[in-house]
Amino acid sequence: MTATTNANERLRARRRLKGRRAWYRRPWVFAVTGVLVILASLAGWRIATSPKAPQDPPEADKVLAAQADTKNFGILIPAYLPKGFDRESVEVTVNQNGPAGEPAVDLVYRSPKGAVLFMHQWVPVNPDLEVLNGSRIIETKWGKSWLLTEGTDGLVALWVDVGPLRISLYSPSQRYLSRQQLVLAANTLGLASNLQVYSFISQLPVIKDVEPPPPFEVQTNADGVQEFNLTITPGGFTPMRFSVKKGIPVKLHFRALGQVGCGNTLIIPIDQQNMAALTLESSEDIKVLEFTPEVAGDINFHCTTNCYRGIMTVIDQQ
Repeated sequence: MTATTNANERLRARRRLKGRRAWYRRPWVFAVTGVLVILASLAGWRIATSPKAPQDPPEADKVLAAQADTKNFGILIPAYLPKGFDRESVEVTVNQNGPAGEPAVDLVYRSPKGAVLFMHQWVPVNPDLEVLNGSRIIETKWGKSWLLTEGTDGLVALWVDVGPLRISLYSPSQRYLSRQQLVLAANTLGLASNLQVYSFISQLPVIKDVEPPPPFEVQTNADGVQEFNLTITPGGFTPMRFSVKKGIPVKLHFRALGQVGCGNTLIIPIDQQNMAALTLESSEDIKVLEFTPEVAGDINFHCTTNCYRGIMTVIDQQ
């Protein structure tokens, strides 16, 4: 009996050991294990890609140090910039390089991959006369703003007005900074003194155009001549868009206000074959151009380097 009992015990022990070794071969074990692995992977991915905790902007101390050199406005910085920009190494310069010689601040953000964002800030003396030539009017958080792009990979520039302060945001290539990213950076502008948080992750805005104002309508004087002044300023031509009637003589008085550089020369087509050029010799000089428009449509005029541009619209009276 003892030998038989011992044999039975050994048999039962072997069966228990075999059961313990075989549990992992069961199909439900593989299914449960796979689900647990997937859940663990998703949790790790979510932690890795979740927005970072809010942080003070790394450039705040440098910007606040420069703030001591300008008393007429507070320097603004963007809460949003795409990944890769070295915020801590931002270049900050206080100067007198506003379009009319007023105090201004320049900030330059760079990334190791070659992306650059330039920010120019100033309080314009004549905000209505300073325009971003060739731009379109869009809607931003700050209201009416001006967006300029060249092609799909060329430069992108944006002007926004925050109270009396004007900020020009500019990047030489859209390959590194898109129009939407530039608008988002502008929408998140704030004072460095507020220690605003910064972020890399945000939904890009939809760019909405704003209808441009109607062109300035040149009036006909008592002599039957469409007579008006075309003025060049550091901010561009005024009026930048004007309309004249086809078949009625035009008398244009060209003059300059301020330091306009290449803007001292006006190049304007007066018909399909001829181009007129007026050059001002001094700030007191005034040049007069007389012509009669014969073809309806939009006619572009500009300076010698095409930095300053405008549109003359010839209206068919019929």
